[in-house]
Amino acid sequence: MALYSTTAIAPRSKLSHLSPILNKNPNPRKPYLLLSSTSNFPNFSLFFAPSSHNLSWRARSPAMAMAESYGRELAAAKKAASLAARLCQTVQKEILKSDVQSKSDKSPVTVADYGSQALVSLVLRKELSSDSFSLVAEEDSGDLRKDGAKETLKRITKLVNDTLSADGTYDISLSDDDVLDAIDSGKSEGGPDGRHWVLDPIDGTKGFLRGDQYAIALALLDKGKVVLGVLACPNLPLTSIADSNKNTHESQVGCLFSAKIGTGSYMQSLDGSAPTKVHVSNVENPADASFFESFEAAHSLHDLSSSIATKLGVQAPPVRIDSQAKYGALARGDGAIYLRFPHKGYREKIWDHAAGCIVVTEAGGIATDAAGNDLDFSKGRFLDLDTGIIVTNKKLMPSLLNAVQASLKEQAQTASPL
Repeated sequence: MALYSTTAIAPRSKLSHLSPILNKNPNPRKPYLLLSSTSNFPNFSLFFAPSSHNLSWRARSPAMAMAESYGRELAAAKKAASLAARLCQTVQKEILKSDVQSKSDKSPVTVADYGSQALVSLVLRKELSSDSFSLVAEEDSGDLRKDGAKETLKRITKLVNDTLSADGTYDISLSDDDVLDAIDSGKSEGGPDGRHWVLDPIDGTKGFLRGDQYAIALALLDKGKVVLGVLACPNLPLTSIADSNKNTHESQVGCLFSAKIGTGSYMQSLDGSAPTKVHVSNVENPADASFFESFEAAHSLHDLSSSIATKLGVQAPPVRIDSQAKYGALARGDGAIYLRFPHKGYREKIWDHAAGCIVVTEAGGIATDAAGNDLDFSKGRFLDLDTGIIVTNKKLMPSLLNAVQASLKEQAQTASPL
């Protein structure tokens, strides 16, 4: 009778990896024994091996298995966002040289926006060619297909091809139709089933036009959950922006934040330095908690944010910067709180928060709506929220939620006096 001394529990989904071992069993008189599941571990399988084999299988939970997943997707996302950032930097330099400082001239940001989306779509499909592809993104090619847009389309195509050529990874040259098709891959509606990439090709267009902060924000949803995210922030210094008196031009700029579920958040330079792990601020006293909010007053209710800060006793003035660069800065501890309260009637889009959310939560932070509910990215292209978004560390969240809800109640009473 064969003796079996090594027992391990492995997820049923991983049993396919055992077939090479089984086929090479050196002792057929002592076969391996596999049991598909047990009543105590319905999602796991028991693996018994002969005592002559020294195997090192260990118990693996679904969370551990998930943490080991998405590596290939994360590498593709980082490459896509980095290339898109390179394209956007080229356009922004041209804007600043020509002194275009007004959103009234939309052509530069239009070229960068479409070019960024086309590049991200192309890189993801090249790097993950064996997978089905779904992209939820801000742009479609409708306006570019009109007769009056031919010159703009040619500029976008040249910009995309120049960026690809300079990188050298792909030996391809895209036509105008190729670019249009790549842009239109972003028409997915997302939802709770399957995998969907989520992209904002330029988050923070006004910052982009001013020469300030913007981000290429890319995330992956799997069954409605954000499982990885990348933020390419070409103008964000690699050092903290917490010191408002510091001349940021003295610091190297260009950050790439990345996060994968269960593995933490990392930051590296856009030019390819080694990633370093980042963590949110450990501030516990609300009075010491500086906070971020949108640069543009049109994007968030600054008066409400000020009321909340007063209730918390926050002494530092708010740091107002554009785009999801705020999420990256918060993830590495530059500040402790991010508040966003859009004007009534505005619906948040998932691409405005998906990447930033996982970068912060994997750095130890927490993101909710004003009622304390987790952000739900499974409902399609929009986020259904209670009033706004608040992001901070886990120690500050209870007092922050109380201050938010008290301020919202006061605001409602002022707007509707008895």
